[in-house]
Amino acid sequence: MTRAAAYMRISHDKDGQEFGVGTQRKHILSVIEASGWELVEEYTDNSVSATKARGKGTAWARMLDAAKQGEFDMIVAVDLDRLLRQTKDLVTLIETGAKIVTVDGELDLSSSEGELRATIMTGIARFEVRRKAERTIRANQQRREQGTPIVSTRILGYSQNGLEVIEDEAEAVRKAFRDFLAGVTMWQIGTDLTAAGYTTSRGKPFYMGNVKYLLQNARYAGLIQHIATGETYPGNFPAIVTEGEWRAAVDRINDPSRKVSPGTKPKWLLSGLAYCGKCGQQGMRVSKSSRGYPAYRCTNNSHLSRKAADIEEYVNAVVVARLSRPDAAALFSRGDDVDVDQLRRDRAVAQSKLDGLASLFADGVLTETSVRSKSAELRKELNDIDTRLEASNDSLVSEIASADDVESAWQSLSIERKRLILDALMTVTVLPVGRGGSRGFDPESVRIDPK
Repeated sequence: MTRAAAYMRISHDKDGQEFGVGTQRKHILSVIEASGWELVEEYTDNSVSATKARGKGTAWARMLDAAKQGEFDMIVAVDLDRLLRQTKDLVTLIETGAKIVTVDGELDLSSSEGELRATIMTGIARFEVRRKAERTIRANQQRREQGTPIVSTRILGYSQNGLEVIEDEAEAVRKAFRDFLAGVTMWQIGTDLTAAGYTTSRGKPFYMGNVKYLLQNARYAGLIQHIATGETYPGNFPAIVTEGEWRAAVDRINDPSRKVSPGTKPKWLLSGLAYCGKCGQQGMRVSKSSRGYPAYRCTNNSHLSRKAADIEEYVNAVVVARLSRPDAAALFSRGDDVDVDQLRRDRAVAQSKLDGLASLFADGVLTETSVRSKSAELRKELNDIDTRLEASNDSLVSEIASADDVESAWQSLSIERKRLILDALMTVTVLPVGRGGSRGFDPESVRIDPK
């Protein structure tokens, strides 16, 4: 009895329900049954394009391996397009020695006539793919020139067509940018967005990867960005954040000097921030003491260990007291002493230098290594300028200090935001306690220096 393998493929399956491949399966099984063949295996590539490489892990690759092993005689598909759209894939199929059967009829790749028919059909399919791609490129270029966003899926903050702002979502996006520029990690921003009930365009929770995509998306600055070149064009839709905010976020993401916290997230307020009062090193960590309670220890040496809960309670109280003072809301304000016009001129000069690096490299004035080094310096300078320009009374410190109930507002913050504010406000040094000292907590054993 002739042994048959069924192959089903669909390029895009937005909802993941496999309705497309299900319809193909129905037609293929009817052909196999009518022919009296034995179905030995089904191979399904759902949401996989035939115009791209289908390597290891795909049903296509497994089917080719099985065909070479002689595990079946026929490959049955709805039509040739489901199997291939590239000549190299046709050659690969021919080398397996398997026959191809479609709902429209049989293609015997072992004969010269069958191979010619398949080659012509593959060429036509390839022509249609390229013509469609060229039309898409022209249409996208026209949209860019008209300032119309190229919308495939809706993004947070905008309507489905990408032209209208959804205000509550837009405010969440603005907050994400403000938080990121203030030092909040993408992980925490994703956690906050998800906790507030917002999801990605696919209805999934936010995580670091898609928060990074959000912060790098030029559409939030009212711009359209060419994917291949990175060039931006003015859009005919409203911006949610300023171009300065967007560029500052992108530069901060790409800044090689930006610290990325490895491992688990800190669970204690002073972990990694507090200084050891004996050796002067920063980076005390919490670990379990010999008596079983969490204790701050100097990572440089085991010469200092202090009960963590007592220190945390004291420092929390000091922070709340500091944020409750009348001048707290203005701590991170730009102030009148900042020359905004000069900052903008400095930014224009730095941007001009960055834009001119490519020409200097092309003319042989700078080497590739010099260009990379200078580019990193200029991007860091631009990031610093943009951060200063965007700084305002909406900072984390001002937001908490302006609350009606400062203590409640402080306690409601995530540990990450508390640590950012603490690091901006003060330096904490844990001092050693000598022999014969008080068994209770002594505030004098913790030195707090305002910044």
